[in-house]
Amino acid sequence: MIFSRRLAVLFFLCFIFVGCVGDPLHRTITYSNLQSVIKRNNENLLRMKIDMSKAETKDLMGQPERSEGYAWGSAWLYRTAMTSGVYGTADSDFTPIVFDQDGKVLGWGRNFFVEHIKRYEINIKKQ
Repeated sequence: MIFSRRLAVLFFLCFIFVGCVGDPLHRTITYSNLQSVIKRNNENLLRMKIDMSKAETKDLMGQPERSEGYAWGSAWLYRTAMTSGVYGTADSDFTPIVFDQDGKVLGWGRNFFVEHIKRYEINIKKQ
């Protein structure tokens, strides 16, 4: 009886310790997993090519963490840094891959993305 009570208390304490998102073990595992995703994404970006299809991009990069749609096409965003912490979602932590309306890669990177949006907005305003 005493043994089973001690076992139950031990099990409960382990469950609470491991189940907490804020516990050091969870943060360490999450940090480690995120670092390997960031490393893989950065390595795969070096193999990207202009005019790749969305299917080719997904084969190379995997599923994007975020995606955005626009009148001119779309952007898939992949985490390539962790400046805002493990659970942060700062734009600077993500590298966009920009697709045209036909689903072909136009370019990638934060600067390319911002310049492409500016160019598109200027063209719309001129019309």
